[in-house]
Amino acid sequence: MSRFAALAPLALGAAIVAAGLAGPATVLSPAQAQQVGTSQDETEQPPAYRLGDLTVGAISAHQSASRDGAAYLRIGNAGEDDDALIDASTPIAKRVELRGPVPGGEVWETGRVDAIPAPAGRETVLTAATLHLRLVGLRGILRVGRSVPITLTFERAGAITVQARILSPNEAAAIIEQSVPQNGPPGRQR
Repeated sequence: MSRFAALAPLALGAAIVAAGLAGPATVLSPAQAQQVGTSQDETEQPPAYRLGDLTVGAISAHQSASRDGAAYLRIGNAGEDDDALIDASTPIAKRVELRGPVPGGEVWETGRVDAIPAPAGRETVLTAATLHLRLVGLRGILRVGRSVPITLTFERAGAITVQARILSPNEAAAIIEQSVPQNGPPGRQR
């Protein structure tokens, strides 16, 4: 069974929507990866980055009450070939875990996954309730409004370092609230 076939159930768990992304047909090396846009007010909208056929944007992170945090982003794949996020790292944490829904698990139950699919011609949205990055063992307090580097490694496209904007507790709560499945987290009724 191919890695992509094994990841098909994960892709269904992610919020996948069609992407209308245009980009070069060649895969760029990490040194050639480029930031493709910023808003006028970076506190509102984080920059987007392009690596070959992939576009990475809406990158944000927040700290939980524990020594861990989470990061969310969107991965658009304008190419004809599937790709997958296979690793992530940041100097602000001991490690970064790729997280996804646990098959047969409860609502909001996530566990480590080997890869996060980036299907051809689609956009994968990493949110709190589905696929996301867990920042394990933060080395300090994340300062709201600043940004931190996260290096994303893709199976085909290679690696790119992006900047994640640090969310305030209210912004993080709003993102988490938007991603709550209809039943909500355990012990909570909507």
